[in-house]
Amino acid sequence: MRLTRLVAGLVLLVVSLVSAQWVESEILLPDSLGGIWNPRVLVWDSTDNKVFVGGDSGVLVIDGASEARVTCVRSGSVVALCYDPQGNRVYCANVSSNNVTVIDGATDTVAATVTVGSAPRALGHNPQNNRVYCANNGSNNVTVIDGATDTVVATVAAGNGPFALCYNPTNDKIYCANRGSDNVTVIDGASNSVLRTVAVGYNPWALSYNPTNNKVCCANRMENTVTVIDGATNGVIATVAVGDNTVALGYNLTDNKVYCANMSSYNVTVIDGASNLVAATVIVGDQPWALCYAPQNEKVYCANVNADNVTVIDAGTNSVLTTVTTGANPKALCYNAQNNRAYSANQGSDDVTVIDGATDSVVATVAVGTQPWALCYNPTDNKVYCTNYEDSTVTVIDGASNSVVATVKAEWHPYALCYNPADNKVYCTNFYSLSVTVIDGATDSVLCTIPTESYPIALCYNSQNDKIYCASNYNHVSVIDGATDSVLAMVRAGSGPHALCYSAQNNRVYCACDMFGEVTVIDGESDRAITTVGVGGGYSCAICYDTLYNYVYCANNSRNNVAVLDGASNFRYTTIGVGVKPVALLAGLPQGRVYVANYGSSSISVLRDTTPSGVEARDSNVRRLGTATVVSGVLFSPGHVGSSTSWLMDVSGRKVLDLKPGANDVRALAPGVYFIREEPQAASLKLQAIHKVILTR
Repeated sequence: MRLTRLVAGLVLLVVSLVSAQWVESEILLPDSLGGIWNPRVLVWDSTDNKVFVGGDSGVLVIDGASEARVTCVRSGSVVALCYDPQGNRVYCANVSSNNVTVIDGATDTVAATVTVGSAPRALGHNPQNNRVYCANNGSNNVTVIDGATDTVVATVAAGNGPFALCYNPTNDKIYCANRGSDNVTVIDGASNSVLRTVAVGYNPWALSYNPTNNKVCCANRMENTVTVIDGATNGVIATVAVGDNTVALGYNLTDNKVYCANMSSYNVTVIDGASNLVAATVIVGDQPWALCYAPQNEKVYCANVNADNVTVIDAGTNSVLTTVTTGANPKALCYNAQNNRAYSANQGSDDVTVIDGATDSVVATVAVGTQPWALCYNPTDNKVYCTNYEDSTVTVIDGASNSVVATVKAEWHPYALCYNPADNKVYCTNFYSLSVTVIDGATDSVLCTIPTESYPIALCYNSQNDKIYCASNYNHVSVIDGATDSVLAMVRAGSGPHALCYSAQNNRVYCACDMFGEVTVIDGESDRAITTVGVGGGYSCAICYDTLYNYVYCANNSRNNVAVLDGASNFRYTTIGVGVKPVALLAGLPQGRVYVANYGSSSISVLRDTTPSGVEARDSNVRRLGTATVVSGVLFSPGHVGSSTSWLMDVSGRKVLDLKPGANDVRALAPGVYFIREEPQAASLKLQAIHKVILTR
């Protein structure tokens, strides 16, 4: 018992030490109502001002005035709801139990359970005859329920896979979209007989009625069209091309417009209800995909793959400064510190946009190969490298002139890039040829091709031991000697290695593994796996290291969160919720912030002001150095606090020079932006200073 209490006390102590301002977890407290899993459908009870929410285990009732939960009605797995105002009842289609639960809107109790066909999928109400219609996806029919008695009055044969319903009050007709037979069944509301079967597009998915022009619109998901049906004659009036993967329709009565949600093209097509012509296409999300930091002007660049632009963010205030139009589908970014330029690889237009870091204007558009995929910068020779996924080449761009100086033939589908500053080499993974191409940074010639494990997907560089790490999707990380380009070791990682980052402070490589949500920690000296840390699961797709605070951040794409690991202990501090589907991370900025690009919610989460208990908040910890200056290739550093030491880091966080008080020779360093950092004092573990220095020739 004493041991148990001791362990519990230690756990509480650890939590208190590491939680700080992070939301460590969300605890769901039990209550008398319970809850529902996977809420997916909603309906409003206008009589009692209640909202009914359907999900896997039933229906949750919410009071419309107070937003308080009223009760939970247990039924089957609810996939559709509809409200009958005449009887004040809510109808719930239970897909797995082949029935419809009828809930009394006044008492929130089950009034009846009506057996219908197989796999009921959609519901609709006919107020003229007070009937409820249930489309049965598995039995290819529509059940007609009397709203007064809650009994079945008819079963109407439909097409294959009935999936959606809508009602035409002008002509008293019910329309049933059959996604398996690519047609719409038109049912007479009075006689429950089939009037006509209308051929539409491939995979009809959603229906909407236009009362102004008496038309029915049918969204054809796999054909990317909307079929317009005349409500009086049941004939097809028009077929309108829309976006990709159309899944929902809505009607605007005020402006007589039909809105079509296109899931894969991330936009909404607006159709004029009178002319059946496309009035507009509205982008509903930018889908941020990549991030990079420009330290000279303290800006963060975010490539928005669906919006064909790059958002520029002030790193000091987190305000959006401007949006720069690029080519189609920008997918990768990198920064040239020597010329203060940001580069955007545009996958859809086969070019690279060059952005001036001072003015955020486009200074050049450079044509490259087919489907540019990744970028990296060579500061030694002032070159930018761009992999071209489809034509298996690497384009080399001169950083000063923005001209193409070479096109290097790689292997099949070049994917990721990494620069080795010690040996002036560029490494390029070839995804389908299972190899790494090594390019000489001075001559842009291929030095060798290194075989790897299957599907090499990520690279990072170990500056202390001059090694390159290559993550293969088949659960291994290859370790390559930077001098000889020979494979030194194969390190077993977690399942599905996907991304890598390096910590010079700990001399460790961190590998995010996407299958089960893990991070494998590799010792940079011995090339052995130290541990594999669970980070919460959910497609761990991005990882980065914060040089300022010795944290590792791992983005879990399907869980919508970021796990935070301590770089010293490999202990997972916490997990913090971010936007939907995080795909990219950016850390180590002097402002003490971490940026998270959320693809699904078209947003960027900014994480900051979080340190272990006993360490002050980040901003209050950072003391700006007063008089660090550079004159004629000599950096003059002020004295250090106490017994601390300091060093100079490049923009990637790699230590390039140990500093001493007074004069430091920096003539051997490439021009660009650097940072001075002081070693934390052992007594307090407080960061003493961080300061930006710009070296010029």
